[in-house]
Amino acid sequence: MSIAKDRTLWGVSIGHAAHDVWFGVAPVLLASLSVTMGLANSEIGFILLLYQLVSSLSQPIFGRLSERWGGRPFGVGAILWTTAMFSGVALAESKILLAVLVALAGFGSGAWHPQGAANATVAGGRRWGATAASVFFLGGTLGTTVGSAASGVLLSTLGRSSLLIISALTITVALTLVRPWIPFHVTTAKQEEQSPTTANGATGTAFWVLVVFLLAATALRSLTYHSLNSYVPKYQQDLGASPASYGVLMSLFLFATAIGGVMGSYVADRVGIRGVLVGTMVVAGGLLYGFLHGQGLWSDAAFVLSGLIIGPSHTLFVVAAQRQFPQRMAMISGLILGFTFVSGGGGAWLLGLAADRVGLGTALGVLPWLMLAAAACAFVALPRPQGAHTART
Repeated sequence: MSIAKDRTLWGVSIGHAAHDVWFGVAPVLLASLSVTMGLANSEIGFILLLYQLVSSLSQPIFGRLSERWGGRPFGVGAILWTTAMFSGVALAESKILLAVLVALAGFGSGAWHPQGAANATVAGGRRWGATAASVFFLGGTLGTTVGSAASGVLLSTLGRSSLLIISALTITVALTLVRPWIPFHVTTAKQEEQSPTTANGATGTAFWVLVVFLLAATALRSLTYHSLNSYVPKYQQDLGASPASYGVLMSLFLFATAIGGVMGSYVADRVGIRGVLVGTMVVAGGLLYGFLHGQGLWSDAAFVLSGLIIGPSHTLFVVAAQRQFPQRMAMISGLILGFTFVSGGGGAWLLGLAADRVGLGTALGVLPWLMLAAAACAFVALPRPQGAHTART
């Protein structure tokens, strides 16, 4: 990649980390507040759903606006906005104010992700697009990992107001590193003179049927991931773990997810998206089954390893969608990411409602089977290997 593209990829990846650090803070903070503010499982899920809904519905709009008006204002502004909202969350004393501030923070997510995902994929070119996108998502996952671990330690030792330390750090990163490295204009892929098709040449009705299967696979995978991120801290707390303990466990899971995302995307760029996507989700389902039915260190190890295997699927779903519409990559990135977030957040909320009736452990027991269903849908949506290309930029 050129120096300019390297700077772009670094800029959006570091910015992703600065923004998504708050996504790691949120479930740990809400789990700790479940005692002091009496938050039920369904209320935790609903508050996080509000964030996802606002983020999901606004992402396609922000994606189109960034294509027209430039990505830098939305990228930098998103980090500052999300930081301001979660700074308020750290000081909120009522459930209503807590929910409102978390929901408003969703606008920051909606503004950040479309321009970032589009710039990252284009920076990698046709040959390494999935790998570059995975580096972008690696930044976000690492930020979430740091947020999860740091917030657990801060909450256990210094209390809620200490989260303002994270606020100071994210603002500094946004203004000193992200701002000069994000290009003002969102780049687009080179024009490909063809109608929208899938990799196997499907057009018309067949094309849209495969898109439906792709969306179904995305939704099932997202429901599983968001449920794990939302409820494993609460699940661990119910088992007697401390915030610091389950904060570290979540950070290890998220770190493994980040590393797996890059490794799997690199392999997919060389051998094709389909095999990597389907295979990793099948293996992840088995590991999650081991986590939920095992005990002690073996259970924790299976959970962390499942993050490594789940990692590639998020990036590969986004890249698969981007390749259908190369001239509207920011808008399409917003659409697929928005759908990912709302399906994941909505599914996690429904799982929280079920958990209040049957118990959190029982409700989480459905997740391994949802991963297998996601793999089956992806197998149909991507019937031929794709992603391996001849060397070109």
